[in-house]
Amino acid sequence: MEKRKFSKLEVTLIVLFCLVVVVLCVLIGLLATKDSPSDVEFSPSCPALATAQRVDCIPDQLATKSLCSRRGCCWSPLGDPNVPWCYFSSDHGYRVDGPLVTTQQGLQAPLARLPSPSLFGRDIDNLLLITQHQTPNRLRFKITDPNNQRYEVSHEHVGSFTGPAASNLKYEVQVQHKPFGIKVIRASTGKVVFDTTIGPLVYAEQFLQLSIWLPGANIYGVGEHIHKRYQHDLNWRVWPIFNRGTNPSANVENLYGAHTFFLCLEDESGASLGVFLMNSNAMDIAMQPAPAVTYRVIGGVLDFYVFLGDTPEQVVQEYVQFIGLPALPSYWSLGFQLSRYNYTSLDQVKTVVEQNRALGLPYDVQYIDIDYMEDWKDFTYDKERFRDLPKFRTFLHQQGQKYILILDAAIGIDPMADGSPYLAYERGQGRGVWLNESDGRTPLVGKVWPGLTVFPDFTNPECSDWWLQECKIFYDQVPYDGLWIDMNEATNLLEGSTKGCEDNEYNYPPFTPHVVNRLLYSMTTCMDARQKLGLQYDLHNLYGYSMAIATQRAIQAVFPGKRSFLLSRSTFAGSGKFTGHWLGDNTASWDDLKWAIPGMLEFGLFGIPYIGADICGFFMDTTEELCRRWMQVGAFYPFSRNHNSEECAPQDPAVFGADSLLVNSSKHYLIIRYTLLPYLYSLFYRAHTRGDTVLRPLLHEFYSENATWSVDRQFLWGPGLLISPVLDPGVEVIQAYIPDAVWYDYDSGASIGQRKQWVDLYLPADKMGLHLRGGHIFPAQQPATTTVASRKNPLGLIVALDDKKEAAGELFWDDGESTGTIELQTYIFYDFRVSNNVLEMQVLHHGYTDPNQLRFTQVKVLGVTSGAQKVTVTQKGQEIPSPHIVTYHNQTQVLEITNLELELGEDYRLEWS
Repeated sequence: MEKRKFSKLEVTLIVLFCLVVVVLCVLIGLLATKDSPSDVEFSPSCPALATAQRVDCIPDQLATKSLCSRRGCCWSPLGDPNVPWCYFSSDHGYRVDGPLVTTQQGLQAPLARLPSPSLFGRDIDNLLLITQHQTPNRLRFKITDPNNQRYEVSHEHVGSFTGPAASNLKYEVQVQHKPFGIKVIRASTGKVVFDTTIGPLVYAEQFLQLSIWLPGANIYGVGEHIHKRYQHDLNWRVWPIFNRGTNPSANVENLYGAHTFFLCLEDESGASLGVFLMNSNAMDIAMQPAPAVTYRVIGGVLDFYVFLGDTPEQVVQEYVQFIGLPALPSYWSLGFQLSRYNYTSLDQVKTVVEQNRALGLPYDVQYIDIDYMEDWKDFTYDKERFRDLPKFRTFLHQQGQKYILILDAAIGIDPMADGSPYLAYERGQGRGVWLNESDGRTPLVGKVWPGLTVFPDFTNPECSDWWLQECKIFYDQVPYDGLWIDMNEATNLLEGSTKGCEDNEYNYPPFTPHVVNRLLYSMTTCMDARQKLGLQYDLHNLYGYSMAIATQRAIQAVFPGKRSFLLSRSTFAGSGKFTGHWLGDNTASWDDLKWAIPGMLEFGLFGIPYIGADICGFFMDTTEELCRRWMQVGAFYPFSRNHNSEECAPQDPAVFGADSLLVNSSKHYLIIRYTLLPYLYSLFYRAHTRGDTVLRPLLHEFYSENATWSVDRQFLWGPGLLISPVLDPGVEVIQAYIPDAVWYDYDSGASIGQRKQWVDLYLPADKMGLHLRGGHIFPAQQPATTTVASRKNPLGLIVALDDKKEAAGELFWDDGESTGTIELQTYIFYDFRVSNNVLEMQVLHHGYTDPNQLRFTQVKVLGVTSGAQKVTVTQKGQEIPSPHIVTYHNQTQVLEITNLELELGEDYRLEWS
C-alpha cells in the first residue's frame, strides 16, 4: 500500500505539538520535585574532620556515593569499612529560632530546622527545647514537637518533676544556637562532659537522632545484649534496643530488656557521668571512638537525663533513685535454687529434691517449669503426671524450702484436651483484656506453647484485675511461694499474628534498627496492634515491665504483708522495683560462663541488683568441669539458680555423685554464701534504700587504678568481698587483679600481701579466688541447709583490718519476709567499727525483736599483728562477765573470740590486748 506524505503545514504542527509536550513534561517534573528536598541540588559544607568524629549519615544500609549525595552529606571513603564513608555535614540539624526563655525549672527555646535534604522523610520543622535543673546532679532536657502531640512513656517515676529548679548546681548548661547543640559542663572543673555538637539533631516523624560527645572512653551499660566485655568496644559498634525473646548468643544483638542508660567514667579522679533516654521505641545506640554515642530512635520524643557524680557508684545511685529503687528481696530468695525444664512428673521432681537434700547441700527453692501445666496453659496443672502438685509446697515447707511457679505471658484460646472450657481464657475474653489488632477490637491471635494464643494487655486496668484474680484462683488450687514470669517480650512463635502484619509505616518503618532479622514483628506481635495505652509500635518494650507491675500487684493480694518473690525475663527502666531478672536461655559453654559477669554488672547499673545467670547453662549438656566451675562462681550470683532445658542431661549437683568433686566444691562455696547472707542481705538493704550496686565492678571501688577499668572476669560483693573465678577449661592458675588494699584469703584468714598488681592465683579443681578487703566488717551467721534453719543460728562478725588496723561495717536485720519493715521501722540496724584494738557494736535502730533470741557468739579478726591474750567485753560502760574463749593464730595473724553471748539488738564494746 502506498504511504501517505505529510504536507509542510502538518509537519510544522507535529513539531510544535512535540515541543509543547516536552515543555509540559519539564514543568511537571519541576513541580513534582518541588517538595522533594532529597533531589534538590545541595552542596554540603564538609570541614576537615577526624574520622573518629564522623557521624554516620547512612545508618540503614550500605553506603553509596549517590545516596550520600541525595542526603546532602559528605562522602569520603576509607580503607576501614567500619568508619562511616558518608557522614553529616555542618548544614544539617536545627538552629535556635528565638530567645532562650528562663523558666521556673530551667529554660525553653524554639528550634527551627536548617534547610537540608531529608534522611527518612516527614521531618518536623519546628521543635521546642525544655530543660529542667531537677537536682544539683541531674539535668533533664526534652525536645519535642510543640504543635503535635507525640507518644511519651507513661512511667510512675520518670517525668513527674514539678518543683522549681534546684540550687547549688554541680553543672552548667550552654546552648549553641546554629547549628543547635547543648553542652553540660562540670562546675567544679569547667570540663565539658556532655556535648551534642559532634553531630546534628535529626527529628522526623519516625526517626530521631542525637549524638553525644563524651569526656572519656570508659563507657558501660546499654542493654540488654551479650556484651563480651563490660567496658564497651567503641570501634563503631551498633547496639539495637528492642525486647526480643531470642536465645542469647554472640551473634544475637537485641535481647529481652530495654535499657538506654550508660555510665561514663571520666578519669582517675572517679568523676563520672550517666546518660538516660526515656523512650520505649525501638532504637539503635551506636558507639564510636571520638568517644561518642549516637541514639537513633523510631518514635516518641527525645527525653534525656544527665547525671553527674564524683564516683561511678554515686551516678548509679542517682539514676536508680530516679527510675525507682529496687525491691528488698525476701531473705529466703537469697538461698540457692534448683530448676529445670522437662521434669516428666512430680515424682521425678521429688526425687531430685530428696537426692540434693541428702547431700547436705544448702538449697532453699525448687522450681517446676511449664511441664506442670495441662496443655502448657497458665493456671492449670496436669492431673496425671502432677496430680499431687497441690501438696508439693507442703512437702517443701516441711524442710524449710519454697516452691516457685512459672507463668507465661500468652494465653491459649482452645478448650482443654477433654473438651471442657479453658476458664482463665473464658474469663479474660469476657472482660476484653487482650491486645487487639489494628482495629482496636479484634484480639490479635499468635502462637506460643499452648498453640493459638492471645496476649494480655497489662496496660489495661481490667486486665490487671483479671490477672490478679487468676493468680488467686490458682493459688487456692496449687499453693506456691512466688512467681516466675516468662516469654513476656511478648514472644510469639509466628511473625506478627495468624493473619500476618499489614504493610504500613508501623510494621515497616522508614528506618528499622539493627534488630534480629531486621524486622520489628519477628517473633512478636504486629507493631500496629493496639493496647489500652496505644500502639504496640510505641509500647512493645514496656510489655514485660507492665506484666511485672500487674504480677507484683497479684502477689500482694495472694501474700498480703509478704514480699514473696518475682522473677521476670523482660525488663525496662525501673523494673527492679518490682522484679528480679535472670540473663535468659544461655548455653552450657565456657563463653557463656564468662559473659554472665558483664551481664550481671550491667543490670546492677540498671537498678536490678537481684540478677543471675542459669548456672551450668540452659541449653546443651554441660560437663563436670564446666558445671563445677560454674557452681563455684554461681554461689556468688545474687540470684543463684541451676537451671537447664529439655532434652539436656540433668545437671543438679546430685547427679554427679555424693562424693564427687563437684558436690564437695559446690557445698563448700554455698556454705560460704549462707555464712555471709547477713552481709549480702545488708547490701540489698542499701540497694533498696540508696540505690547501691550489690554485685559491683572493681572500678566502682578502685577507679583511681586504671587497670580496674576493664576488669570483668572478677567482681565484688559490695565494697568488701572479691570473687575471682576460674572461667576457662583445664586451668588451675588464673591472672587476677588485686587492687590497692589489704586483702585476706577467705579460707585461711591470712593476708595475701599483694596489692595494686596482676597476680597468678593457683586455683585447683575445687577452689576459686575469694578475698576479704581490709577495712571492712562482715556480719555472718552459722550456716545451715536452708535460710529458715540458718536464721535460727548464732551470728558472728568477720573483721578484716586495713593498714591503719581499722575497719567498719553494718548489719540490717528484720524478719526477712514482711513488706514495709523499713517504713514501719520494724528492723535492727547495727554500725560496727574497729580502731585501736576496740570493736564498737552500736545499734542505730532497734525496732525488731527476733523470735529466735539470736546472739553474736563469734568474732574473727584478721590482720592482728601482735598476739592477743585477753578480751574485755563491756556494755554501757560496765565490764560484763563472759565465758568467751580467745585464740590467736600466730601464723595467719587471726584472732578468734568464741563462746560469746552478745544479744542481738544490744550495744557492746570488745577490747583485745
